[in-house]
Amino acid sequence: MQNSAPRLLVVVFFWVWSASSCLFAQNITKSPYSIIGVGDLIYGGNASTYSMGQTNQGIRNPFSVNMLNPASYSSTFTTNIEAGSTLSFGTFKGAANSNNVNNAWIAYFNFALPISVKRGMGISFGATPFSGVGYNILSQVKIPQDTFSIDGYNSFVGRGGISRFYLGYGMRLHRNVSVGVNANYLFGQTTNTTQLLIPAAYNMFNTNEDKTIYTHGWLMDYGIQIHDTFSVVKNNDRKDYEWVLGATLTPQTNLNAEQSYLLRSLPVGTTSGIKDTVYSESDKPGTVTAPMSYKAGFSFSRKEYWTIAGDFKATNWSNYRSFGGADSLRNSIGGSLGASIIPNPKSKNYLARTEFRFGARYEKSNLVVMATGVDVLSFTAGVGLPLTKSKSKVNLGVEWQQRGTTAHGLVQENYFRVYIGISFADKWFYRYRYD
Repeated sequence: MQNSAPRLLVVVFFWVWSASSCLFAQNITKSPYSIIGVGDLIYGGNASTYSMGQTNQGIRNPFSVNMLNPASYSSTFTTNIEAGSTLSFGTFKGAANSNNVNNAWIAYFNFALPISVKRGMGISFGATPFSGVGYNILSQVKIPQDTFSIDGYNSFVGRGGISRFYLGYGMRLHRNVSVGVNANYLFGQTTNTTQLLIPAAYNMFNTNEDKTIYTHGWLMDYGIQIHDTFSVVKNNDRKDYEWVLGATLTPQTNLNAEQSYLLRSLPVGTTSGIKDTVYSESDKPGTVTAPMSYKAGFSFSRKEYWTIAGDFKATNWSNYRSFGGADSLRNSIGGSLGASIIPNPKSKNYLARTEFRFGARYEKSNLVVMATGVDVLSFTAGVGLPLTKSKSKVNLGVEWQQRGTTAHGLVQENYFRVYIGISFADKWFYRYRYD
C-alpha cells in the first residue's frame, strides 16, 4: 500500500499556516491596559495545561501537545492534533463605575507526531495568538483660557495584535534527558489612534494621530526536561511513577518592524474628515525588542492516575523597546500550581475515566500604571472528557481571574473565562507492512 503520510502532512501544515491568519484577525482583548507595550500577552498552551494553573514546564504527555516546552516532543507517542477557543466575560471596575465586556477568540491550533518513538524524536507545529491590542479610552481635557466652561476630550483607540506560528523539534539525548527547540515566527499589526476633540464653541480644529506598526521576525525557545520513572510493588500491586524537571529559555531578540505615522487636523467640531495633513510618514524601518524570558517547573505523577505540577517564570520586560522607545513596563515574575486526577482510568464507568484538573496562579505582571504595579490572581478548574476508548479528549476549563486595582484611579478587571479544546490522538502516518 502506498504511504500517503507525506502528502497529508503537507496539507495539515498549510492548514495550520492558514489558520494563523484567522488568529491574527481576532478581537482578543478590550482591556485599557493593552495600550502598553505589545498589548495583552496571550497564553499559548492548550486547555488542559491552562486548567492546571498554566503549569507546563514539567508536563510530558505522549497524547497531547505541550508547545511551551519543546523538550516534551520527545515523549510524543501518537499523532496529536489539537484546537481550542476561549470565551471571556469581564467586568471593568473603576473608582466611580463599572462596565461589562465580553469577547471570544480561537486560542490555538497544534499538531505533533513522532519521528521515532524508539529514539524519542518528535516534531510539532501550530499557531497561537501572541498578544492582543483592543482599547477605547476617553479622558477629559481642560481648555486653556476656558470661556465656555466646556471640557474637551482625548480619545485613545487601539486594535490589532501579534500572532505566532511555530515549528519545533524535540529529542531524547539520554534515557533521562530530553531537549528541544521552537522556532516562532511572530507577525502582526497594531494600530493606535489618538484624537483631541475640542467643542465647536471654541472654533478650534481637532487633531487626529494614527500610528501603525507591523512587526515580524523569529523568536527562539530552547527547552530541556530531566525525567525518570520508577515502580513500587506492594502486595502484587504495581504502581508506576514519573518525575520531571523542565526549563525553557527564550533569548532577547530584535524583531523587524515598519511604522507608518499620520498627523492631521480635523474640521471644527468633527471627528472625521480632513482639514490639513500636518505630518505623514510611511513604512519607517525599525526594531521591536522582545525581552529574554525564562521558565522552570516540575511534575510528579502516578502514570495515568494523577499529576501535581508547579511552574515559575520571569521576563525582563524593562528591556523592551519599540523603535528605540521604552514603555511603562517592569520585569514580570510569576508562579503557578496545578493538579489533575483520573479516579480509575481502567474502569468501564465514564465518570471514573474522566480527568479532573485544578490550578492557581499569581503574577506580578509587566504593567506599571501611575507608579502602581498591575498584578494577576487566577484560579482554574477543568475536565478532560475521554472519547471512546482512544486517548483523544474534549477538554473543558473555567477560570476566575482578577487583574489590577481600583486604587490611584486605576481599573480592576475581573474575568470569568471558559476554555474549550479538543485533542485527537491516534497512530496516523504509519506505513502499513501488509495490504
